[in-house]
This record gives sequence, C-alpha cells and structure tokens, in this order.
Amino acid sequence: ATRAAAVGQGSVARGSAISAWLPIIYGCDKTCTYCIVPFSRGPERSRPFDDIVDEARRLAAAGYREVTLLGQNVNSYGHDLAPEPRFAHVDAERWAGRQLDLHGRPDLAELIRAIDGLRTADGRPAIPRLRFVTSHPWDLSDRLIAALADCPSVCEHLHLPVQSGDDVVLRRMGRQYTIEHYEERLARIREAVPGITVSTDVIVGFCGETEAQFQGTLRLLEAVSYDQVFAAAYSPRPGTPATKLPDDVPPDVKRRRLNELLALQEGIGLERNRAWLGREVDVLVEGITPPRSHDHAADANAAPGAAERDPDAVALAGRSRGNKLVHLYGRPTAVGTEVAVHIDHAGPYALRGTLRLP
Repeated sequence: ATRAAAVGQGSVARGSAISAWLPIIYGCDKTCTYCIVPFSRGPERSRPFDDIVDEARRLAAAGYREVTLLGQNVNSYGHDLAPEPRFAHVDAERWAGRQLDLHGRPDLAELIRAIDGLRTADGRPAIPRLRFVTSHPWDLSDRLIAALADCPSVCEHLHLPVQSGDDVVLRRMGRQYTIEHYEERLARIREAVPGITVSTDVIVGFCGETEAQFQGTLRLLEAVSYDQVFAAAYSPRPGTPATKLPDDVPPDVKRRRLNELLALQEGIGLERNRAWLGREVDVLVEGITPPRSHDHAADANAAPGAAERDPDAVALAGRSRGNKLVHLYGRPTAVGTEVAVHIDHAGPYALRGTLRLP
C-alpha cells in the first residue's frame, strides 16, 4: 500500500530518467545457508498484479526506455497471492525445492506478458526494454521461458546464479537443485531464445569445499560459457545457518581460487565478446563517460577520427539488449536514446564501437 501511494503521488525516488527499477516481490523464502535476507527481510511478499502493471504504465508515460523488475527471487512472484478467475489458465508446478500450489495465481510470466502488452499508438512496446533480476533456478518455469521467447520487449539476457559447480556444495549451501537441473533449464532457455547472454554468481571457498569441488566449478564455467560472472570468496555472515558449519578453507586458498576463477572467466568473457566484432547492435545510451587520463590511447584506437568527423562528439557508454557494456563516441543528445553501433573492438568486460549515423 505504501508503494502504491508513493507511485500515485509521484514521490518514488528515481536515480535515472532512462532506466527504472520496479519492485515486484519483497523478502525471501529460500534456504541458502550463507544468506541473511530471509531473516532480515522476512518471507516473500508479492505486490498486487494490477499495482505493478499500473506503475509500469506510469513509467512508460514518463518516457522510461528500460524497466527492470526487481526482487530477491523475482521468478517466485505471485505464489503468495490469492487465486483469481482471470488467472485460471496459469497451471504450473515447481520442478525443484518445496512444492507450492501455484494454480490460478499470477506468475512472472503473466506479469511480463501484461507489461509487454502495454503498447504505443503505433503498436510498439510502450517500454522498449524489459529486464528482471534476480532469478533462482527453483522457479524457472517453462511458462517463463515461453514468455521470454514471445515478448519483444524482454531483453535477451538472463542472470541465473549457480553459486557452485558441485552438487555436494550446493546441498550444503541449501540451493535445492543439482547441476544437472541447472544445465537443463539453461539449455531450454538457450533453445527458446537463441543468442541470449547469461551471467551468474559464484561463491568460492564455501565451508568444506575441496579442491576437486572447486575444479567442478571451473569445469561448469567452461561448459556453460557465461558472458559474465560475479564471483566472491565466502565469508561468514552473522546470523546465517552457515555459521554453524566450519569455515575451513584457509583465506589464502580462497584468494587463490577466486583469482583462478576470475582469470578463467576473463578468457571466456573475451571469447564471448569477440563474437560481436563486426556486428551491429542496438545500444541504449546511458550517459557521458568522464575522460580518464590513461584512456586516451585506447579511445583513439577504438574510434579513429571521431573528433574530426564531429567536433561535438563525446565519449558515451550504454548497454546492448544483451546487457553488454558498449563504449562509443557521439553527441550528448544521444543520451537516453537507442542507437545502432557497429562493434569494432572487444575486451573481456566491454565492447567499443562506431555510431551508425542516419
């Protein structure tokens, strides 16, 4: 109710006029032993379906180009809402973890389709780019995968935390799925949405992790070929169940494993990004990049003659629909618009390209 009132009064704080966060579910019901969120934020509480669609409609009317649906476990949305006749067609089951009665309740797939269904007078999506974070593999349903494939506004990117590449470690973490389950979901997504980019979260050095189990995580990274990996070495959080487990991986071993994983992923990320060389991508320009003294040589190489072609050109940065960071040169008026960029250079973490002028 508080959120709905704030939206109605126009008092929701927004850090950008281009991209907006749209919370859809609060709290967490999951059992991850290393995480404090279920204790600090309470059980999952989904916002009413119509409140979210109304807020999305207001964001579209205000000119937002990109909206990210937000929740600790965003694809758990709706399981705690009351069944309604209008959602009678929602017939889904959880394939992992604790079973829930999901029949007749709105889910993330239904919400995505409703927001994608907001259209301008010419029939285009009123919100051109729709994203969602964070997903938990428990609730990655076939209905959600179908919505990703069917809805043109949904960006071709998925963040799907795996945390470890070993089933024993996953059980100790309370993650409730196996690597086989995870890879099956990912294969189905990649089949439904060809070219989708995938990022993940990994924790190294969790309680009891052996060298062989860590090597399993490295093998998973190689097998999946993630576009981006957010990795951290495990550190105990007071109040979490994992504090009852021995934190028995020495700090120097944690650091070594983290560095080894990051080095491997840097090579994988570079290879993934090189696949974009020579291609044209749509980039939503997010802002002007402040000049840094050590960047001038790389910038000059990335965009030869940019200043000569257009004296008003500045360094800009934005993201592709696949959530790739793209650097380019263009006029400041490009901020907030979607532009076509020819990719000339690929690094492990970002792309550089040339603006395709009309």
